[in-house]
Amino acid sequence: MKKIIIITVLIVILITSGYLLLKTNTFENYTNNISDLLKLKKENAYLKEKMGNETSLKANITEFNIENKELKMLKERLNKESQKYKTDVAIVTKRDFDTWNSFVEINKGSKNGVKINTNVITSQGLVGKVTEVSENTSIVELLSAVKYNSYISVQPKNNHQLQGLVKGADEKTGYLKMTLFNVNDKLKTGEIIVTSGLGGIYLPGIEIGKVKEAKIDNLGLNQTAYVEPLYDLNDLEYVILLLRKK
Repeated sequence: MKKIIIITVLIVILITSGYLLLKTNTFENYTNNISDLLKLKKENAYLKEKMGNETSLKANITEFNIENKELKMLKERLNKESQKYKTDVAIVTKRDFDTWNSFVEINKGSKNGVKINTNVITSQGLVGKVTEVSENTSIVELLSAVKYNSYISVQPKNNHQLQGLVKGADEKTGYLKMTLFNVNDKLKTGEIIVTSGLGGIYLPGIEIGKVKEAKIDNLGLNQTAYVEPLYDLNDLEYVILLLRKK
């Protein structure tokens, strides 16, 4: 009887020990799995952050290269115009959403020699003219204004016999509207349109845009050309001011 009790106790001890060992191993495995998952999560987060940083870096490099190219072109244009005019460079400091296509504010004013009707250009051509001047800032009316306040006398760059006027932009396309003096004049798609210098406000030979299409009205009395600006006026950051002739 005593032997049976001893054997029974030994069996219970063995079973209990095995259960505890199994439970301990299971807990350790569970703990190890959690640890592995946390480690993988951290590694994944690190890789995502690294990839994000690389993508951001590439985007910054691309943006830097574009801006660097634009500044280089601006400098070349500045050097060219400085041979004929007193010039200055300005930064666009303000642009309201409600008048996005009509006006911008720049950081140069009367103390820098800016006056009403000062011509404002980019590296690729005419942007508009100054309409308001304070001591340190000025307001520039853009060519893309639907209701531009003055006519611009223009002509094709390679055909000074053909004359026309540009005033305002088409509200849907943003193309400048050019009216030709002679309805029989023929404009070619892609021709570059420049200022003629007539009228006294705009200096001659400044590029405005290229012809997209020309249409004669139903009565055959008027011909309108649509001119695409050479520069994306939505991306204005730096401009050149043509202050006066040397």
